[in-house]
Amino acid sequence: MRLKSEQRRLLGKLARTNIPKNLLMEAFSVSRTTVWFWGKENLIYTMNIVRTYESKITIEAEASILFFRSLGYGCARIQQRLECAPEKELEKMEISVQGLFVSRQTVYNVLKKHKLNGYPRKNAKSWKFFRAKCANELWQVDLKEFKFGGKKYYFLVCIDDYSRFIVCLSLFDHCPTTKELTSALQKLSIKPEKILSDNGSQFREQWKEWCNSQNIKAIFAHPYYPQDKGKVERAIRNITEELINLVMIFHCLMNNEEISKWVNWFNEKRYHRGIKDYPANLYVKY
Repeated sequence: MRLKSEQRRLLGKLARTNIPKNLLMEAFSVSRTTVWFWGKENLIYTMNIVRTYESKITIEAEASILFFRSLGYGCARIQQRLECAPEKELEKMEISVQGLFVSRQTVYNVLKKHKLNGYPRKNAKSWKFFRAKCANELWQVDLKEFKFGGKKYYFLVCIDDYSRFIVCLSLFDHCPTTKELTSALQKLSIKPEKILSDNGSQFREQWKEWCNSQNIKAIFAHPYYPQDKGKVERAIRNITEELINLVMIFHCLMNNEEISKWVNWFNEKRYHRGIKDYPANLYVKY
């Protein structure tokens, strides 16, 4: 029979007196072992002890979580930014916490407390996954268009398929030509074996000629099927949500130096869940 807390307390007190153990066994319908156990327990201490745990989520940490949430970030991105956030975001924070390691569930609990958790559900689509075997075996390249101050700007985004390392992120204040794209890639000291792009106007005959001159095999995605170059599309989404949106929020267009800092942060300090590592760790090994 399982004793209630009051019964255990009473049994412990009686067991420490001269009352025979056999009588206590019959009165409480328990074994001799139970009588001896609760007789030895310091019940006054065990009933009054209060275990206290120091929470990692201080007021400053909670304020930081809410700030990152205001930028549209989910639990994983907020968790990463509590560990290490880009300088551009830290400059706009009145209260910032860095070097804090917490779980995604902890971040979720804070968002739930303020009723800021969750996203609208969308129909899930199945993807066919592929990945290069080593760094510089395959690069993926694409253009990202966005508007700022009523003017169109373009990002040339080039990533390594194996490590998700951003190899090139160049900003143009106009729609770049094929020659401008190849010039940006020509400045890189390393060239890939293959490069994957879509069928846009910039990736036509001149693009093929440049790839042939660099001993690079040009690969083109299937028309109207962005899943072929899903990694660069995902990188563009990250750039949109973590870099371009800051331009809109903070009302200032980033210069090349700030873009370079953000790229270094992305490659070296932003943990990538797709590869379960930092991109720079996998890219420099090859």
